[in-house]
Amino acid sequence: MQNLIISKLDYQRLKQRIVQAQSDPSVSRNQLMNLARGVERATLLEPTEIPANVVTMNSQVRISYLENNKSLELRLVYPEQVNIHQNQISIFAPLATALLGCKQHDIVTLPISSRTVKIKIDQIVYQPEAAGDYTL
Repeated sequence: MQNLIISKLDYQRLKQRIVQAQSDPSVSRNQLMNLARGVERATLLEPTEIPANVVTMNSQVRISYLENNKSLELRLVYPEQVNIHQNQISIFAPLATALLGCKQHDIVTLPISSRTVKIKIDQIVYQPEAAGDYTL
């Protein structure tokens, strides 16, 4: 996980969810530790200072898998907001953790089982900070 850029508000919310998830057996310990390490090393900015090209919590992004050029649009959400039918994935999912703090057009490497998958962030369709919405 690279050095993340996250808002101070997302930082507080993520820290709270990480503490809560420590007692949740459905959350992978490795995934939880990976997210916690990234959050602790993150560059924290005020929500109004977050660049519009950075993936933040509640961002809706269009990604493509470089190996087969399939694309997908999804939204990074907190665990209690997950809705698979609306392509809302938990920040505790490896894909969401890998995307958080990355920039539009970045290529992210995601380890899956015995291989890695390369994913390109094609577009940030919606970012709450850029839209001035700090309540999400």
